Amino acid sequence: MTLKTMVRSVPGLLLAAIVALAIGLRVRQAAGSMVYDEMASMYFSGQSWGNLWGWWMLRETNPPLFYSLLKLWRMVVPSPGEWAIRLLPLMIGFAHLAVFGHYVRRRLGWPAALLGLLLFALSPADIYQSAYVRGYVLAKLMVLVSFIGLVRAIEADGDRKAARSGWAAYVLAAVVAIYCHTTMVLWPVIVTIAVLVDEGLSRRLRMGLALRLIGADLGIMVLSGWVIVIALAQLHARSANIAWLVPLNWIDYQSSLNLQLLTGGAFSALLMAGLMLIGLIRRFRSRIVRLAALISLLTVVLFKLADQVHPIISDYTMHWCANFTVLLAAASLTGGVIGEDPARRFLRQVSALSVLGGVALAGLVDLFVVDYMVVPQDWRATVHTVADHPGAALLVSHESIGVVIEQTCLVEFGSEHCPFPLVVMSDPRQTDNWAFGGYHGRLVRPEDVRAALGKASTIYAFSRYYYTPLQHLGLDPGDWNEVMWDDGELIGPIPATAFDPPGPGEPPRKADYNAQYTGQIDDDDDSADDGDGGD
Repeated sequence: MTLKTMVRSVPGLLLAAIVALAIGLRVRQAAGSMVYDEMASMYFSGQSWGNLWGWWMLRETNPPLFYSLLKLWRMVVPSPGEWAIRLLPLMIGFAHLAVFGHYVRRRLGWPAALLGLLLFALSPADIYQSAYVRGYVLAKLMVLVSFIGLVRAIEADGDRKAARSGWAAYVLAAVVAIYCHTTMVLWPVIVTIAVLVDEGLSRRLRMGLALRLIGADLGIMVLSGWVIVIALAQLHARSANIAWLVPLNWIDYQSSLNLQLLTGGAFSALLMAGLMLIGLIRRFRSRIVRLAALISLLTVVLFKLADQVHPIISDYTMHWCANFTVLLAAASLTGGVIGEDPARRFLRQVSALSVLGGVALAGLVDLFVVDYMVVPQDWRATVHTVADHPGAALLVSHESIGVVIEQTCLVEFGSEHCPFPLVVMSDPRQTDNWAFGGYHGRLVRPEDVRAALGKASTIYAFSRYYYTPLQHLGLDPGDWNEVMWDDGELIGPIPATAFDPPGPGEPPRKADYNAQYTGQIDDDDDSADDGDGGD
């Protein structure tokens, strides 16, 4: 193999290494237990088409498109196991990487494409969402397709076929994104402002383009009418499912932006921010780079403004914009030109390899040394722990937790009927009303819990959010072993006698319905386990 051939093979080898890294990190993430919202996706995908696309969905803040795709997917896969279910978002996530890499390579060259793919491969938010059984990963892909289509339409230069296909891709992909998540109604607004500002800055604002763009946006809004009507009805009804969201302060907002738009870590995020600045300066003449910068800025501003009016920001709702922050960073690496001086080419290639190596090192350090990718809940460990303990029962509070446990048993054991007694306490809170009427068993009043536990000799209890069954009965979870995750804990084993009424001379138990699981371990609680075993 000649030196020239070896040099030409480097991009292919690097691409293979980045793809292998992306696959490995996502498979590692997918091996973990499905979490609360994913089990909710399972529940919704089991509903009838009439429920999914009717007024019944007023209970759910996410539109039904992804649930419908999951429903169809479950008709295809042989079993409802975690790997079979998670294959759907994984395939969508890899399709996104393929589309992004191909587009950036065509517009900005191989070095930029490799850097962009590496940044996505190492992004904790992207790793998480690529294996997350929710609609965010499809929304991100559709935003990218919509953007590519819009740029194609803008640059058609009289090519009617290219213009028509570009406008069609822009409109249809935007509509799909909106039917994945309601906050995506801001996408046409953001990209329209970005295009008009870019046209104005270039001193060549074309009225025909502006009118066609506004017309396309009106088409998007009409086609998204179902989502808009349902969202307005939910706002009017003050849905309890979004009551937990609160406007983020600036520190929390900065942290969320770091996670979703950068790489989430300390070292790699700073490096990516620097590359974004270099990319903007180096490639400012490129339309897609200017638009990426404007879209990123407008997203940060408009989402914050919208969040002040009505909270919409979580650690998932803005990652679609990483399409543009990553594109900006990728633009920092330039490709070769015909007739390039060999010495200059060598320095450019060494520089590109150094940047790729530095990004890879910083990203891996953030992932495996800082390692902040926490486990929200481990439902798999929960149901298997109870099932593996003869004579054990599981106690939970609130109907939504009962629905999630049933879905977990479906995934783990092939049936919604768990292989152990499940006691679900009624809860006065109206939060998570998406699950109301969904639990197949009987909701038990707190005073009837002891009788409902029946002949079970050992009890496990699961706590999440305000759904803390032991505190609702006046018991202290710190009295028993606690396996704690970021957003849930399994308590037990607890002897069934602990649920007997207080004996003579014992103080009465005081129920605490405001007790909330926060994921924090008390300093004096030696029984707590940080849950690493469920990772």
